[in-house]
Amino acid sequence: MTEEIQKNKGISRRTIVKGAAWSVPVIAAAVATPLAAASVLNDDLVPALSGPITLNLGLPPLTLATINTVNTLTITNNGTDASPAGATAVVQYNPGLLSLNIATVAGVSIGGADGNYTLTLPSIPAGGNIVIGLGTTLDSLLNVGLLTSLLGGPQQVMSATVTGDSVTGNNSTSQNVGINLL
Repeated sequence: MTEEIQKNKGISRRTIVKGAAWSVPVIAAAVATPLAAASVLNDDLVPALSGPITLNLGLPPLTLATINTVNTLTITNNGTDASPAGATAVVQYNPGLLSLNIATVAGVSIGGADGNYTLTLPSIPAGGNIVIGLGTTLDSLLNVGLLTSLLGGPQQVMSATVTGDSVTGNNSTSQNVGINLL
């Protein structure tokens, strides 16, 4: 009779609880593994300032001096994964020599002031890039004090540094900007 009652009951509650207790860690491990694997990115943002662009001062064929400047910042993702949105590029230079009118690019927000701009970047696909026009304007070319200091010393440096990617060995670039007497 006991055997007959057991057959009609089916699976006991105790058996169900044991099975559920063993399945929770297995399900948790299966869910956690793809998330952990996806969190390791291989994005590699590399900045490049185009230039220097050389402008000649003088009347042809006589050149008295040259002015070196840049006009474009290109940020390329050399990695195999898209970069996450929110990486930044900082552009720094001497605001006494030049000023920038940074072009509006979809997804790029601009903060800061002349001499120290911070650009917050959108996601950049693997192998893709963002090209940002810098709209360089030379300031105070007729300012005798500025010309004297520029001609008597080294050129100024414009730099661009990217942060927020997974490869950090190639995140900075620079170009000389200034006036050279010939």
